[in-house]
Amino acid sequence: MQLKTVVIASVLIGICLGIVPMLMVLNQWAHNKDAYGIDINDQRQLRFTWQDVEQQSHQFPASAGQYTYLFLGFLSCSEICPIRVQQMIQLEQHIQQDALLTGTEVQFMFVTIDPQNDTPAVRKSVVDDRSPRFVSASLSDDELQRLDRQLSENINQELRSINHVGKLFLVSPEGQVARIYTAKHLSTQKMQIELKHIMSSES
Repeated sequence: MQLKTVVIASVLIGICLGIVPMLMVLNQWAHNKDAYGIDINDQRQLRFTWQDVEQQSHQFPASAGQYTYLFLGFLSCSEICPIRVQQMIQLEQHIQQDALLTGTEVQFMFVTIDPQNDTPAVRKSVVDDRSPRFVSASLSDDELQRLDRQLSENINQELRSINHVGKLFLVSPEGQVARIYTAKHLSTQKMQIELKHIMSSES
């Protein structure tokens, strides 16, 4: 009887020792999944007026239920901007192939910080013609400066080449920044998983 008790206790201890590491791994995986991008928990809302390639004015945000990947950049950039545009293209492809996301309202918005060179025709060719989900925007100087301050992009147009941080922002339908992706956040698969988590947690 005593031997049986010892055996049962040993089995239970073994099970517990096996479960604890597994729970730790699952918890770590869930944490990584939930917070791949930076969550600043900022309740401020982005609000701005922008012009499309047809010079029509729009308000941001516009559509209830629509998440937006927002990037401020310029198309003659040779560093972070082409990487970010390609990242958005790849992420859009992932969304199109994901049964849980393909029908969702997700927009990719490129805001030019060099409107003199990023003409509507150039923006249309490089950005807008990619997909119905893609749109490029130009802002007035005042609107762009205000958005720059809100997002801390540190745009400097006084140098030979325009300088800026190059972050990618996931913006909620209410205009709040839900996640920030820096130069370290380049995995479109992790961004896709994070988007599904964020949308499912708010549904």
